[in-house]
Amino acid sequence: MIPKNAQSLPKAAKKVWLIEDAISFLVLLIIVVAINIFLKFDWHSTLLSWINGLFGVALAMTLGYVMLIPYRYRFYKYLLHQNAVSIYKGFFLRRTKTIPLNRIQNVDTSQGPILKIFHLQNVVIVTAAHEFKIETINEDVAQYLRDQLIMAARQAREVAIDD
Repeated sequence: MIPKNAQSLPKAAKKVWLIEDAISFLVLLIIVVAINIFLKFDWHSTLLSWINGLFGVALAMTLGYVMLIPYRYRFYKYLLHQNAVSIYKGFFLRRTKTIPLNRIQNVDTSQGPILKIFHLQNVVIVTAAHEFKIETINEDVAQYLRDQLIMAARQAREVAIDD
């Protein structure tokens, strides 16, 4: 269960996800149209039928992702605990990732052009085995969270060494 004090993403995250899905769809559409032009719209071609069929599946998946944006937004949360950081995703297909602070090796922020337009960043938490991402949070919150995680990870390591 997602704790009540878990942090939600800003509402602009929904716009970013919509734009990213639209860009993916447009790139795929351009590729399929180019292939159709290259194969001269030969509708009797088995290859072209398969390509157009795959495009139809990709279209359905993209529309599915777009329709699930409110669901994804509502159940994507994160929480900084005293000894760990938790990332919560989903309700029906629930995933909780908890990263102990003493296992954190690196904390980065990343920002592509779409995130920059909306003044958002991703926070990437790196451990020895995995990389975890808290997506689309406000720039100032991302910097604050990054600083807090780095400081907490240092303190957790110092406590572990003293024991």
